[in-house]
Amino acid sequence: MADAANPGGLEERLTGAELVHVDARVFALHLIGKGPTRQTDIVFSGIASGGIRAQTSSLTLYQILAEVYRQGKPASARDVARNMRLYPRLDIVSAGPEIAIQAAEVRAQLGGRPERALQIATALVSGAEVYLTSGSGLRRIAGMHVLNVEDFG
Repeated sequence: MADAANPGGLEERLTGAELVHVDARVFALHLIGKGPTRQTDIVFSGIASGGIRAQTSSLTLYQILAEVYRQGKPASARDVARNMRLYPRLDIVSAGPEIAIQAAEVRAQLGGRPERALQIATALVSGAEVYLTSGSGLRRIAGMHVLNVEDFG
């Protein structure tokens, strides 16, 4: 269980992992939500410094931009797209046939939206050790640790 009194525990958990998959919910919280939190600052500072090896799905870009466009902010969408693509040391993984096949299996087992299945499939196919999310009920994925940023303070 996460130590809510120790947000640094998040950094320890992430820097100890070989590969961390960061889902769209964490990006949304950091980039278009109420603004960065202590937890998201830990995550994205760690990625930029190289202390956390991280990836996300190309679907994350779609999910974030769709919300920004929905808010009627096309100029912000261009900035967000540029920043995500240029983010230091973050790999954006394109969804190919192997990920699509894995996503179908994930969705059949877990249900839920296709976007979530594609995020999980990307993490699984890439061999991520940790799946980082926010504000979701997701707690377990076979073969991977699931961490929710809100559990860390």
